[in-house]
Amino acid sequence: MKKTILLSILCCLLGSISQAQITRGASPGEIYISDNWYYDNLGNLHDAIFRSTDNGEHLALQYETLHYPPLGEMRLGQMLGDATPGVLYNWGWNELWVSFDYGMNWEYRENYSYAKYVSGFSNGEIYRRSDYNLYRSDNYGETFELIVESLSEPLSDVGVTSGELYGITGSAGFGYNLYHSHDYGQTYTEIPIDSTVAFWSVSGNYPEISRGTEPGELYLVSWWPDYHYKIFYSVDTGYTWMEKFESGYINIPYCGVIYTAGREPGSFYVIRCSPDPTQSHAWLYIDYSNDYAETFTTYFYDLDSLYTSIQNTQKTDFIFNSYPNPFTDKTTIAFSLQDNSSNPELHIFDIHGKLIREFNIYGKNQQQWDGRDNNGNRVPNGVYFYHIKTVSFTSQFHKLLFIH
Repeated sequence: MKKTILLSILCCLLGSISQAQITRGASPGEIYISDNWYYDNLGNLHDAIFRSTDNGEHLALQYETLHYPPLGEMRLGQMLGDATPGVLYNWGWNELWVSFDYGMNWEYRENYSYAKYVSGFSNGEIYRRSDYNLYRSDNYGETFELIVESLSEPLSDVGVTSGELYGITGSAGFGYNLYHSHDYGQTYTEIPIDSTVAFWSVSGNYPEISRGTEPGELYLVSWWPDYHYKIFYSVDTGYTWMEKFESGYINIPYCGVIYTAGREPGSFYVIRCSPDPTQSHAWLYIDYSNDYAETFTTYFYDLDSLYTSIQNTQKTDFIFNSYPNPFTDKTTIAFSLQDNSSNPELHIFDIHGKLIREFNIYGKNQQQWDGRDNNGNRVPNGVYFYHIKTVSFTSQFHKLLFIH
């Protein structure tokens, strides 16, 4: 269901508050949304991660879990998209996790209480602010390096150049300030935000910023006491702001409203989630703008327990293992194929999704890879992915770590 509107948002339906989150993916038009999904017959709440590659017009189920999963399994928190295609972070409940296959499988990274994470500008870059210190990782959160001690400024987002960081802080009724750094948080410039741009907070919804795609380009969403929000836009790092949009009244206690700028110039997203009238599953509205948050197109999804997707309904019967991993000279990828697999091929990709090596694996149960591409050239050290493709099925991606 699709309609173009000026985003006049009506009161959301009754129910418990949603825990929806949205983040931009690595590609234009790509977004990820996590949310409470539905209650099963036993009264267990299920959560899910959904992915869209066309600005929300179509939505695919990537991952499902219980809201209170078994010990040792990932609990959905806040998501962050990396600059690397397919890489996604989940943080919250004192843990950081990472996915290398578009949110379908997850790897535990670390446990750190009272931390805030922000994904960076370059591939594999993620920041952690904890214990009033700032840490940076350039290997997808595997290890972090302390870069600033006793950091008093907040961390809200990164810019579009290396080392550029933003933060926003302040108090409702007193005013807010924007902080901008060009040197990985070593020094900050403080920029006061006019009270006509950001002055209030409503039901815990404080002003938030999101970077655009060009240097100095920022969006700011601020809330006002009569339960509505405004979207502002800046092209000079927040020294001046232009009001782009003002919403109608929103019943915030029953409606989750989250937002982010996209990867494409002018793209901005607002998601609104609430329970359906039976309070058994979620209703999701995705509001998408391609004109710098002036007008929006809305896509609606009735996310009942039967909602599915191509990625979720096709189950793989392939069993994978690779050893050694990581490796230096060569690795062996072992697999188990269906007996009726037609023309099976093993494909190896780099982190940008480029196919670098392919093997015909008909009649095989393992394949050795020597770290060379189809032209016989040695590939650089780093992270690589592989999957198996047949005439009727393509498996999920699996990760290789290749080190010289």
